[in-house]
Amino acid sequence: MHAQMTDRPKPDPDAEWWTSTDVAAYLGVQLKTVSAYRHRKQMPEPDNRIGQSWIWKPARIIEWHNEPGRRRKTRGGTSPAGPGEGPPAP
Repeated sequence: MHAQMTDRPKPDPDAEWWTSTDVAAYLGVQLKTVSAYRHRKQMPEPDNRIGQSWIWKPARIIEWHNEPGRRRKTRGGTSPAGPGEGPPAP
């Protein structure tokens, strides 16, 4: 069984840079999903590279993630809810 990325703590939004691992943790997806998004140009291009690691300014990822209409429907037909989204708790 694969560990879910949502079990990881969210990265610091005030950090100078986020790695692919940080982006995956923020989005609640697996690292390979971030790689696929990047290759398919479905996310912002990296801002820089350190060694062989791509890095992004956190504000760019947060802004992109919060764009209206960015989220796609899941196979079940509903849009995935991020932190603080969805119906209020009873």
